[in-house]
Amino acid sequence: MTETSTKTCIYPGCERPAVPPNPLGGPQPAFCDLEEHNALTAHQERQRLANHGSMTDDPPKRRGSDG
Repeated sequence: MTETSTKTCIYPGCERPAVPPNPLGGPQPAFCDLEEHNALTAHQERQRLANHGSMTDDPPKRRGSDG
């Protein structure tokens, strides 16, 4: 019997289904078939979103001397 629930890509904002598991076994991949959706780019996108959110929540901080 096949599993009816499909796993969704874990890339931020992606709602595509994850690639199906290999027929020879192993875990199902966590990402869809888009080449740019992988662990590295997902991490970078989460960091970009976190930085963007913190920039809009707090006033910008100045670096350097005041003089």
